[in-house]
Amino acid sequence: MCDPLPEIAKAVIRMLDLLEFPYGAFDFVVSPSGEWTFLEVNPNGQYGFVEQATGLPITAAICDYLEGTDRS
Repeated sequence: MCDPLPEIAKAVIRMLDLLEFPYGAFDFVVSPSGEWTFLEVNPNGQYGFVEQATGLPITAAICDYLEGTDRS
């Protein structure tokens, strides 16, 4: 994992908006020179490893979204 460049993060949000996805698992390849290449976005992608590594409550946020609640 690595932090995306600001322009990559903006493009990800733009694509989610265009596809009307509330969530998407994006796959990229980052070359040794730092060039980002988009591979795919999966609306049902795995995220458990991110939740475990970061401690972010991703599962709870998805459940809140599906229940129509907002705890932010």
